[in-house]
Amino acid sequence: MKKVKIKGIAMLLAVIMIVSCISIYKTEETQASGKYTIKVNLGTNCTTIYKNGKAVKAMICSPSSETPTGTFYIPVKYRWHEMIGNCYAQYCSRITTGILFHSVWYYKNGDKSTMSVSAYNVMGQKASHGCVRLLCKDAKWIYDKCPVGTKITIFWGNKKDDPLPRPSFTPIRNGKFTDWDPTDPDPKNPYRKKVPTLTVNENTVEYGTKVKPIDLVTIKDSAGNNIQKSGVKVKGKINTKKLGTYKVKFTVKDTLGMRLSKTVKFKVVDTKSPIIKGAKAKKDVPMGSKVNVLAGVKAKSVTGTNLTSRVKVSVKYKGKKVTVKKGIVLFAKKGTYKITYTVKGKNRKTATKSIKYKVKSHKVKLTLTNTKVTVTEGSTFDYYKYVKDVKSYQNKTLNIRSYVTYTGKVDTSKPGEYIVTYKGQYKKQAYTAVTKKLTVVVVPKTVVAPLPEEPTTPEQPTTGPEETTTGGNNGESSNETNGWTDFH
Repeated sequence: MKKVKIKGIAMLLAVIMIVSCISIYKTEETQASGKYTIKVNLGTNCTTIYKNGKAVKAMICSPSSETPTGTFYIPVKYRWHEMIGNCYAQYCSRITTGILFHSVWYYKNGDKSTMSVSAYNVMGQKASHGCVRLLCKDAKWIYDKCPVGTKITIFWGNKKDDPLPRPSFTPIRNGKFTDWDPTDPDPKNPYRKKVPTLTVNENTVEYGTKVKPIDLVTIKDSAGNNIQKSGVKVKGKINTKKLGTYKVKFTVKDTLGMRLSKTVKFKVVDTKSPIIKGAKAKKDVPMGSKVNVLAGVKAKSVTGTNLTSRVKVSVKYKGKKVTVKKGIVLFAKKGTYKITYTVKGKNRKTATKSIKYKVKSHKVKLTLTNTKVTVTEGSTFDYYKYVKDVKSYQNKTLNIRSYVTYTGKVDTSKPGEYIVTYKGQYKKQAYTAVTKKLTVVVVPKTVVAPLPEEPTTPEQPTTGPEETTTGGNNGESSNETNGWTDFH
């Protein structure tokens, strides 16, 4: 009897202990359920987790227009659960009858490689039949952290009602029909072995260009999707105003939690041709003038290096080369000359520039009154008397004594033939000069010679008692004087 009583007492104590443990567990669970609350905003497809009233985590989700609104409490959870349409989901936490938080659905129960890729890729859109679909990592978080009894509020709102921004989403673009959820924390998940990748599109940068390092690379997340530039940290700069090599470090963490840190070298280079300045065409170059065609012509690289001393020039007239000495060219004939400048930079790039000079005659117009004149011995000779006029090539009348000079001397004291050379020239420019010659003949003075005597005429008889004087000279003598005739 004693043994039976002792045995009964032991069993009673055991029951009491079990009940006590269950009571303690339920008390802890009830306390834990009050630690977190969940709000689902159907207007933004964003689920927010609150801890002790403070928003601590945001999740992208895919509910539907059929998802019920109101306040609910998690009554039960399922590690895997069959869904409508002969499919299955992971980490299910019931919200209310027929409505759960769960992962994207799978074709096979327990096979994580059979997730529907098409269902996964619409995450963030209205896509369910009423449940709240989550990424696997988020469904697991609620399954692990939010116990039975956790409060859930579902409502229609806008972005202002979300204290935390909705996270970005990484779709799967590998062309597969089924695959693992890239966010599944399972160590066997093949995506956990993948990391973001960085591809350098261009590691040389042209001097002087405006560029950002992030624009020179392509960064993809571990699922093969392009990562937005705003999600990449960049350390280092490229000074495109200075040739050289620059290091830039790129750091990124994708939405799957995978990280990448890579340093890339970029080189600023000069691959452009030099720049030639100051070479200008001319429409009126004086024929016969010598011009330094290198005067005022400069060259430099795009980096600013002075290359003027490297400039070479060639000149052609009607397809034939014209002599150039230290940049000096004699433009001997009228017409068009082609002038070509060439310069090679230190980067071996060559620049060429061609211009044209139009050569015209600038000679003055000099006109004499005669080409030959006769003057009397002993007379005064006026050299400028025989210059009719002088004009510029633009037909502007010029002052004769200012623009005309002469050489050659006429000695009027000595009869003979003399040559005077006149030169018309504008502003002492040799290429404007014109010469004309004047022949001057100095003749001796005329000598007065005596005339021969005339024979004496016999007297004539008178005709009457009175003498009559003829010639009507009123008694004056005739022009006959001592037998000589005066020369006028």
